Amino acid sequence: MNSLKDNSADGSFYEGRSKQIVCGGCELLCDDVTTQSIESGTGCAVADNWFAHSELQSESMIDGRNASLTEAIDIASQRLLSARRTLVTGLVSTTLDTIQIACALAECTHASIDANASENSILTAPTAIRVGGVTADFEELRDRADLAVFWGCDPRADFPRFIERFIQPVPHDASRRTISIGPTPVLLPSSHNLHFSVPEDQLVSLARLVHAQVKKKPTGKSFSNLENIAVQLTKSIDAARCIGIISTKTVEQTGLVGWSLTHLIRSLAHRKPSFGIRLNAEADAGGGNCAGASTVCTWRFGSPGAIPVASSAGSEFLPAEADAQRLIERDEVDCILIIGRLPSRIEDLLTISPKPKTVIHISDTSSLPKYENSICLGCASLSRSTEGDMLRSDGRLITLQPFAKSQKPSIQKVLNDLLNKLAVETQRRSTP
Repeated sequence: MNSLKDNSADGSFYEGRSKQIVCGGCELLCDDVTTQSIESGTGCAVADNWFAHSELQSESMIDGRNASLTEAIDIASQRLLSARRTLVTGLVSTTLDTIQIACALAECTHASIDANASENSILTAPTAIRVGGVTADFEELRDRADLAVFWGCDPRADFPRFIERFIQPVPHDASRRTISIGPTPVLLPSSHNLHFSVPEDQLVSLARLVHAQVKKKPTGKSFSNLENIAVQLTKSIDAARCIGIISTKTVEQTGLVGWSLTHLIRSLAHRKPSFGIRLNAEADAGGGNCAGASTVCTWRFGSPGAIPVASSAGSEFLPAEADAQRLIERDEVDCILIIGRLPSRIEDLLTISPKPKTVIHISDTSSLPKYENSICLGCASLSRSTEGDMLRSDGRLITLQPFAKSQKPSIQKVLNDLLNKLAVETQRRSTP
């Protein structure tokens, strides 16, 4: 990738030349976004929203008044240590290094930690982990799969460039056919783009029917229309050389769709190259490093989130119990540390929360209301001035490269300074 090295005084693009930049706005983490200037747009609504924020909006504040960053860090450390229970959340608009510091801070304060991923808000979140699955990266789908099946999902809303980048390009030595299974077609129906209308509550039954036909086992009673669809799907699968099945992690609340689909893909993979691509539904979490937050938390605490007390010695995993949304809804936390851009769901919950909470926000935008007990620690632009790695949802590392200078410190430095201040304050309080 040709990263943009900016030498101008104001951090603007060189005039008259298109530049290739990285977008951290969604889990695709596109590293091929080309634009002449951020202001002129990128052609992707998610990317334009990601780059629209600027550190010019970010000022350090304490309880609605402007303050120096040093003072804000001092007060933030005191309130964190005085809190009854703290929740650390956000994270997905930051780099892996920053998330690691956030985990250390959560452990230091015995805080709950959850990145607000939709998957952690359902009771059956561990199902896919127990079952196991056959996966591949997005480029494998693009280059090899001559049959792409959208199983109960439509990536166009949350991932606008998924079709453009990984479905529309023609695979090596083959043409690609697509099948969309769900209420509406993903692509315009044609001889190469089929659509089978299947209600969401019948997706599990369909997966089991296709699985039975692939394994040549008898099927039980089912809807006749599903049997016909299963027969046509099996024929398309038999005719394909390589199959990629695209689904979402939270298409429903039971986890049975993911479970049944995983079993189907595993059986197909024993016959021919086949794999699943799982995208995050409701991915509006403020950034694209959902996989990074999940991975760092898993390595440090043993689970991807919904962690009631952060401890590297052993943490519980309580999905649908200790996820960020429920902890805030039940008023079980009195202090919330938001690292990175404010997820829309968290913002909505803070607006309607009946009990006042201490809210500490480390971000490049001053999006918190100016009310009592709120602290904003301003940092450099996450989209324009941040350097570091994010993890794409298929496991590929994507490196952010800064293309605009900033007079403000990076989010990593601000968070590290806060962690150091906590250590000093803890030592001061423990000294007789």
